[in-house]
Amino acid sequence: MSTELRSRKKLKRDVQIWLEDVERIDCEIQSLDGRIGKSSAITRGFHAEDVLKMLKEVEEHIQKGKFHEGLVVDNPQWIGQVLSVTALSGEAAQAYIEEIWLYLMDDEVQKIGFCRMGGVGKTSIRKLINNQILKETWNFNSVIWITVSKEMSTAKLQKDIASKIGVTFSGDEDETTKAGMLFETLSRKSRFLMVLDDLWDRIFLDKVRIPEPSAGSKIVLTTRSFDVCRQVGCCRVVKINPLAEEKAWNLFLEKVGRVVLNIPNLEPIAKSIAKHCAGLPLAIITVDSCMKGIDDLYKWRNALKELSLYVKSVNGLEDDVFQQLRFSYDRLKDLKLQHCFLSCALYPEDFRIKEEDLIQLWIALWRKWIVGRQSLTGVVR
Repeated sequence: MSTELRSRKKLKRDVQIWLEDVERIDCEIQSLDGRIGKSSAITRGFHAEDVLKMLKEVEEHIQKGKFHEGLVVDNPQWIGQVLSVTALSGEAAQAYIEEIWLYLMDDEVQKIGFCRMGGVGKTSIRKLINNQILKETWNFNSVIWITVSKEMSTAKLQKDIASKIGVTFSGDEDETTKAGMLFETLSRKSRFLMVLDDLWDRIFLDKVRIPEPSAGSKIVLTTRSFDVCRQVGCCRVVKINPLAEEKAWNLFLEKVGRVVLNIPNLEPIAKSIAKHCAGLPLAIITVDSCMKGIDDLYKWRNALKELSLYVKSVNGLEDDVFQQLRFSYDRLKDLKLQHCFLSCALYPEDFRIKEEDLIQLWIALWRKWIVGRQSLTGVVR
């Protein structure tokens, strides 16, 4: 039965009743056995009728326990979904997954933090953990994934949590009432796992009214700040570090293709470009997508020069990924493609953009741009 429960099933009602009757019969048998044990050799025979009656009930109950249509059904109370994620490679990523997994399986650990700078793979690793939980374990009854934007507010967080746990706000409730509704619903859920992804600032769980995790429940957050983990009260914090230079170089070669090593005088230039990615997987993949298939030494030198200029114009470790995105954006060359890329910034973070909607937006923006140019041309004339 445990194999079926791995798939997020629950016992059928008649199976539950049958098991409850098993417990009742077992108690009655123990009680009868105790009475017989206390009887004398003379009076012990008076219990024969009770014994026969109990044996008959046990036999009948065994026959009732043959559930030919199965023991379990889908659990409608299960909350959780498989999340799309880019595959991660390397021993380091696997080590992080194993560490966080140990904490998730430890009932003594109730709040877990996962922190490091952007582009290092926090969210990808967290999504892999989410999918592994849904696939392999019955340790949690509910998995609730919430993406917290940089402009996080109590009201927005309450609304997002409500949508995930089936709470409906009428619109008339104030913040305190909403908090109470969330607290009541979450308190009824045993062994829930709540993931607050990309948390930028301190959050007061009692203000949002997320219950303090207990009885196997956990709160996990991903953030760029160790202070956020400390302020929230995480008892375990997993820090993700950028890739070491050798591992970053190997990932660079894996994505761009080892064929670059066959091009004379290119390897030192490629290594310099890889160093500019600061060990961030996202930065490496972004740059590699621009350079893959290019065998012109001049173009590689020019790319290194561009990246060097970006480093001088952008300050701060958190902007390392921005440098590579700017590099990728500039190499699109075509103005139309650049506008199409920028139009994606009009959508909220983590919004699932439909291809049809995006194409319609591109068409509308391009028409507006053409009309604007025509109007400007008329003014000049």
